[in-house]
Amino acid sequence: MTTLETWKEQVLDYNTSLNDKLRQNEIAKSLYYGFKVIDGKLIDKPDILFVGINPGMGNKTRHYSVQFDNERISYLDKYNDDYRVDYPRTYHLAEKTIKFFEQMKWSNVKIIDLLENKVVKTNFYHIATNNGNDINKTVNQIENGFHHSYFQKSAEFTLKLIEIIKPKLVILEGKKVYDDIVVQCCGQKDTWKTDKFGDCFDKKLNTHFIGYDRTFSNDNRAVFVARLQELLNKE
Repeated sequence: MTTLETWKEQVLDYNTSLNDKLRQNEIAKSLYYGFKVIDGKLIDKPDILFVGINPGMGNKTRHYSVQFDNERISYLDKYNDDYRVDYPRTYHLAEKTIKFFEQMKWSNVKIIDLLENKVVKTNFYHIATNNGNDINKTVNQIENGFHHSYFQKSAEFTLKLIEIIKPKLVILEGKKVYDDIVVQCCGQKDTWKTDKFGDCFDKKLNTHFIGYDRTFSNDNRAVFVARLQELLNKE
């Protein structure tokens, strides 16, 4: 079985090689910012593994490097006094995520403790771009159609991480990443609910997946939060 250290080495080697190739292409360099593997700490057996589609543009700095992890998950920035000044975008994933726990009547102390000590945050693709459409545009600068092999490698890394760290629950941040992992990789069909969220248990990975649509209405969100609370309360 692959160890976590071996996984880290393989991911770092692959992303470094890909980054070196992309840095030689001017079109690619205009489309991506760098690579980010883990947002925050990488721990074993977290309560929750958050998986997005790919890192966003962050502070718009094109660092063209591979960043692996850091001590503090970016979601905690939501509690900074200057959060709205430093992050003036209209869409804030951290706010949407934290709102789920606030609707479960969790205190700020409990939410912060969860984010600091009991979660891992990663993305299906580690390449940072303005949006999901730019992922294929960027990697296809290496070779036409390269995005197919990039998808396969990203799937391999994501599923292996789940297998190694054994999260109690995987929250998939958006329908696209839910479809990529649950439908295409795990072969689970008809698990997307009319309330705009997905919910399934994968026996092979021994992991429960729950995912949500980013265009939630208040009613959709209420149903999702109730299910999330139920899963988190399970022993």
